[in-house]
Formats: sequence, C-alpha cells, structure tokens
Amino acid sequence: MPPAGAARSPVRVTAVIPTNRGTPLGLRALREQDVDIDVLVLANGDALAQGDEVLRLPWTGHGPVRQAGVRAARGDYILFTVDDALPRGRGCVRAMVDALEDGGYDAVFGRQVPWPTSDVVTAERLQDWTPPGQGHWRVERLDHVFALFRRQTLLDQPLPTVPIGEDLHWRQGRRIGYVPGATVLHAHARRPAELYRRTRDLHIQHHLVGDEPTVPTLGALTAALPGVLRPVLRRGPGELANQLAELFGQYRAARLSRG
Repeated sequence: MPPAGAARSPVRVTAVIPTNRGTPLGLRALREQDVDIDVLVLANGDALAQGDEVLRLPWTGHGPVRQAGVRAARGDYILFTVDDALPRGRGCVRAMVDALEDGGYDAVFGRQVPWPTSDVVTAERLQDWTPPGQGHWRVERLDHVFALFRRQTLLDQPLPTVPIGEDLHWRQGRRIGYVPGATVLHAHARRPAELYRRTRDLHIQHHLVGDEPTVPTLGALTAALPGVLRPVLRRGPGELANQLAELFGQYRAARLSRG
C-alpha cells in the first residue's frame, strides 16, 4: 500500500517536471503530499499548470533542462518526475526524504507500477526494474521518473549535458537508494518507432559509460532473432514489431558508437 499521510512536515521540496504536453498529470497528488512541495514546470510548449511556477525553456536535452530547474528551485530537496506519472499516497515523497537521510544516499528513487490498461510486457519489465518490497536498499541504477536529491548535491555535482540517460551517467560511483513504498503509476504504450529511437539513444549512452554493446555485430543480431520469437509466441504476433524495434535499436547504437 502507498504510504499514508502524516502531520505536515516542514521539509521543503521542489518538484521539477519537464513537459511539452501541458498540465502534468500528477499535480494534484503532489500538492496533497504531507511535505511542502513547490512545483516547477519546465515547459517546451503551452504549459497549462495553474498555481505553479512555469519556466519556459527550449528543449536542449534531459540533462541540461533538468539542471536548469535545479538552479531555479527554492526547496532543500529536488524531486525529479515526469509529466505522465501519478504519485500514490500522501506520504510517498516523505518516504523518499526519510530514506535519503536514513540511508546516507546521494539520491533515491521510487517504484513504478503500470496502469491497469498496460500490456503484459510493460508490466513484467516494470516489475523487474522496480520490484515491490519494504524499507529501502542500495542499488546500481537510478531513474528520474520519480527520484529525490538534496538540491545542494545537484548544485555541487550537476547532471551531465546529455540528451537522454542523464540519470545513467550521474549515478556512476554514487550511492543510490531504492524506495519501493514511494510509488507512481507510470507506463508508456509500446510502439515500434518510439521503441527503436529510445533503445538506440539509451544504448549509446550506456556505451559512453563503458557498458558493452548487447548486439555489437550483424552476427550477434542474427543470433538474437530466436530470442525475439519466444516472447512473440507467448504474447501474440502484435509484439513482433516491438521486439524487432528494440533489437535493431541496440544494433544501431553499437554501430553509431563505433563511429
């Protein structure tokens, strides 16, 4: 169950939300948290948020845009989230603040659960990426869908100026905590073109931090095709294009990374 609210805490958090869609989905849930939250919407379009500060910025990539939000924020803590995430429970942000301080982490992030209408593949992957559990523990990953930092940490150690995967770069060599009780509803529909682009772009960033390519050659691509067919047999022919899009995205990233 999501954390219930408690007496309002004097802790002050700035929620930094990049958007090009208008009003972020989770604004009401953020305003109802049991900590004081300023909402800073980083708009690359017609932001419709009411009662919150809107900072209009050209889109220059996830890293530089979020860091601009850090500089403009006023809270002691920064909550990075996205415009299509819906926090659950009045105490979920407080749970992350408590875990950040109790665990001595550099940053913490919460759990993502799929919408009831999400497909099986998305639900399974979110379960693996952000599993259920109690308390908090250290992990070797970070996800800016719902993540909390001390503001001073990000001023001293800013996000890299990369177009995507800034959380992947920033977490290198740092103590990251995972807080499964801090939950948001968040999932994207699986569409081949979007999956190809996102997989390609994220794997390029993985290669930049030293991760080995998963599909480095044409031979590796061919050898991986039977693995694509297994989930298709279990989940239906509609998944075939998605699986191929991700596979070719990994292969393209390896080719681009080699120059």
